[in-house]
Amino acid sequence: MLRVSILTIGDEILIGQIVNTNASWIAQKCVEVGASVIEHCVVGDSEEEILETLKRLYNLSDIILITGGLGPTRDDLTKPVLIKFFDDELIFSDEVLEWIKEYYSKRGINEVTERNKNLALIPKSCTPLKNLVGTAPGLLFEKENKAVFAMPGVPKEMQFLMKEYVIPYIQNKITSRKLPTHIFRVLQTCGIAESVLADKLSGLEEILNGVNVAFLPSYKGVRLRIEAKGEDVVKTELAIQKVVDFIKGKVGEYIFGEGEVSLAQVVGELLAERKETVAVAESCAGGLLGGEFTNNPGSSRYFLGGIIAYSNEIKERILGVEKQVLQKFGAVSQETATQMSENVRKLFKSTYGISITGIAGPEGGTTEKPVGTVWISLSAPDKTIAKRYQFGDDRQINRERSVGAALTMLYAYLKRLEI
Repeated sequence: MLRVSILTIGDEILIGQIVNTNASWIAQKCVEVGASVIEHCVVGDSEEEILETLKRLYNLSDIILITGGLGPTRDDLTKPVLIKFFDDELIFSDEVLEWIKEYYSKRGINEVTERNKNLALIPKSCTPLKNLVGTAPGLLFEKENKAVFAMPGVPKEMQFLMKEYVIPYIQNKITSRKLPTHIFRVLQTCGIAESVLADKLSGLEEILNGVNVAFLPSYKGVRLRIEAKGEDVVKTELAIQKVVDFIKGKVGEYIFGEGEVSLAQVVGELLAERKETVAVAESCAGGLLGGEFTNNPGSSRYFLGGIIAYSNEIKERILGVEKQVLQKFGAVSQETATQMSENVRKLFKSTYGISITGIAGPEGGTTEKPVGTVWISLSAPDKTIAKRYQFGDDRQINRERSVGAALTMLYAYLKRLEI
């Protein structure tokens, strides 16, 4: 297996001010092409600690992927450390300077500051990697049949360099060395709890034959990661496919997609194919459902808009929920949820209307309606559906689970599924 280590540099990551999403993204992309990620490390802005960690990872790895510390300020230590590690020296690269000038010119800036010109100072033994979405170039060092890539910590810049240079490099190494590969598939499910899913997949263990299946639950569904390692790519893929076919045969109606696709994406694609639209009315979700739709490019084809009706006044005045309904049944009720979904559909003239109203917590619950009580309603051309959910006592989790349940309700309706 091609062994890859990931080293993230920066005090802000180490102390938790910024979540290390880079490492997660990098690892996922490496594994997708058959590499084995053996370690994630986070080191603060300390030259000594970076150097010691780099030495240790170099002995363990075939490839080290570094992010962070390549900027023009004094706390950017990656280049100085790499100079020491490879016993190298800095040289000025006219080629890199032209890249920097080109980047600024496209943004209407003709003067490059002295500080930014220093980004063209690169280690003599490295290969600079052109960064089209930023100013700091990536750096590639190759020595002793090993490789070290240094990339900026800005996610878009790192992702560009990964796609343009790192992933092709990894793929080439695996192919040229005829190394064993690591293959995996991900099946995304909705509308079924992890324990129920496991029960429905009884007999799975008998056909695994070296394939591993991991259950990865979230508040919006359960992902199934099916993976195997092997020297023969074809045989490994066939072994995985056998397991995938078994799972689909048992719980196919709960599987909405493969890979990293989201339920909102799949629902959006279904709506776009049918030339249908949706609008949302949200109370306790506070815009999360609309945000889930609009996270996806092209969502204007099917998502018309929404109303965050947090107060009863807005539910009544804007959404047209009847005052007597609110007084008699309350804001968190089947009756209110139904009128919210039906009226937002009429208001936006959309094919479907979805509403969420509930008690997210941590306060506001009663014996009859404890914290975590949520009503979700779907208004369609032929009928209106409303369902009560009882989630937990964590406010943010309740909101996220509400969004997942609302998307599942619409997905099930579009696919004519009973889930």
